[in-house]
Amino acid sequence: MTTILLLHSALGLRPAVTRFADQLRERGYDVVSPDYYAGNVFDDTNAGLSHRDDIGPAQLLKRVRPVVDELPDDAVLAGFSLGAAFAQRLAADRPDARAVILMHSVAAPRNDQWSGQPVQVHRYAEDPFVTESDLVALGEAVRGSGASFEDFVTPGKGHLFTDTDLPDGNAAATATTVDRIDALLR
Repeated sequence: MTTILLLHSALGLRPAVTRFADQLRERGYDVVSPDYYAGNVFDDTNAGLSHRDDIGPAQLLKRVRPVVDELPDDAVLAGFSLGAAFAQRLAADRPDARAVILMHSVAAPRNDQWSGQPVQVHRYAEDPFVTESDLVALGEAVRGSGASFEDFVTPGKGHLFTDTDLPDGNAAATATTVDRIDALLR
């Protein structure tokens, strides 16, 4: 059974994250969704980002690492927005990860290097947290490492389409994202 690490956004471990994890579990995956916000959940992006900044991204990532250390080396690294940034960062230390799934966030790779895992990106066509230059740089680095790079674009403007409880939520795009992740991992 494939294990998936699913990291929440700056809004915390919201019900939509749990529902997404459950959809993956229904397809036979073992999904681990740590709450590195210690129960804090937000409906507003600015409040969530403020909480992230109060604790500090480095400290939050330290909260995730013990969970990661318990996972199989080939666990899939996946995340939503802030969680995607963490998944991308963790990929550098886990070259045996089966795949890296980045939803709603992409960064240029450090030192233009990628450690060889296939990558899927899921995003709105216009997302304030995804820049074209970062997307291109990551795609080039991933393909340069010999791995596949898929960029799935949902028409529209917004951010967390996988959180259907928020205004940007899109149930059809969320279902398609689960299908695409499943197709990559099968």
